[in-house]
Amino acid sequence: MCGLLIGELGIAMRERWALPTGLVVLRRYGASDTTISLLLSTLPAIISVFVVPRIGYYSDHFRSRWGRRRPFLLATSLLGAAAMVCVAFSPALAQLTHHALGRWSPGLTALGIGWFCLFWTVFDCAAITTTALYNGLVNDVIPRGFVGRFYAVFRIVGLSVAIGFNTSVFALTDAYLFEILLAIALIFGLALPLMCLITRERPLEDEQAPATPPFHASWPRLEGSFLWKCAMFMLAAVTFSPFNTFSQSYAQDLGISLRELGSLTASAYAVSIASAFGVGWLVDRFGAVRVSAALMGAYCLIAAGGFALVQDADGFRYFFLAHVIISGAYFTAASSMPIALFPRRDFVRFNASKDITVAFATIAVSTVQGPVLDLSGHNYQLTLASAALFSLLCLVCMARLTGNFSPAPLSKLNTTQADLPQS
Repeated sequence: MCGLLIGELGIAMRERWALPTGLVVLRRYGASDTTISLLLSTLPAIISVFVVPRIGYYSDHFRSRWGRRRPFLLATSLLGAAAMVCVAFSPALAQLTHHALGRWSPGLTALGIGWFCLFWTVFDCAAITTTALYNGLVNDVIPRGFVGRFYAVFRIVGLSVAIGFNTSVFALTDAYLFEILLAIALIFGLALPLMCLITRERPLEDEQAPATPPFHASWPRLEGSFLWKCAMFMLAAVTFSPFNTFSQSYAQDLGISLRELGSLTASAYAVSIASAFGVGWLVDRFGAVRVSAALMGAYCLIAAGGFALVQDADGFRYFFLAHVIISGAYFTAASSMPIALFPRRDFVRFNASKDITVAFATIAVSTVQGPVLDLSGHNYQLTLASAALFSLLCLVCMARLTGNFSPAPLSKLNTTQADLPQS
């Protein structure tokens, strides 16, 4: 568990440090809402469609003295760290390219965005794949009866990283952007390899690697209840993504500074840390789907109230705190849902198949949300309306699933992995 939590320091770099910093870079270049939405929401979804299922399927069928996850984790983490170093140097590369092209140059701004997009895409590809493989490693080494509480501690580590960023680093991004990007690369590139050295994978019963699978075998199997599961994950993803993508722009339009927004985020994260282990215990006791459904219902009411009542900076502050706390509790509870719903042996393949459908939903929503906000005159209150609608639809899917899954009995809480069924 200590080794996995060290790896979480690297995993947290993408969401907690890299994405807010990337948004600062794009705003510095004067990027539109459409560009921000495409780069930070649509592009990662497209990457997950074409990259994660294939690598995940090979990882499920891979056998080596290092296990089936760690060799891939080493490769993707080092690639992501190298790409982030290149992101840090993208302004310098833009300058060199501008001088080299002379009168053919499209301009420093266009070149800067171009280099940033190229290296950011490589980093995002590596980071998304690393996260999928990390979840596969957790699935392999953590007993089922402790998954909820493990992800609670996982969440605490991630939120602690976020608090450190929002209270001491976020306000410095304009002045120390280069140094922050290098720090992201360093932590991402060191924490995950260290996790691979510390964490041992338990050998599977079939030590011989199966035959190389055909290409089509890594794609989703949309059969039976899997459709309801996919729909639930799809709607949950698009519930939070519009507001999360544009909350910084929303706050600044209302006159809230980056420093104050960072403080609000840190305060809400502190509440999430205090409640995380309790949420994890509830998941292990009552089941991930049931607890997640209760939290999604609470968020639906909050989003609807926010759309109706948030009119100024004070209203935004209250809604933002409630959004971060309730959505954070939901993410803590939902972290273990894939492990509860998918078979252990082929976990990454099933999880990646689910991610494909989530990616298509994210692509559809993120492709529309940027132009809609541009055309509406940057009416970011529309992100709250979409959150209320999608959370309501997600609850319908959860209602279909809650009767089919029950938590592990208390007598099984100390069961080892070898004693647990594989599907």
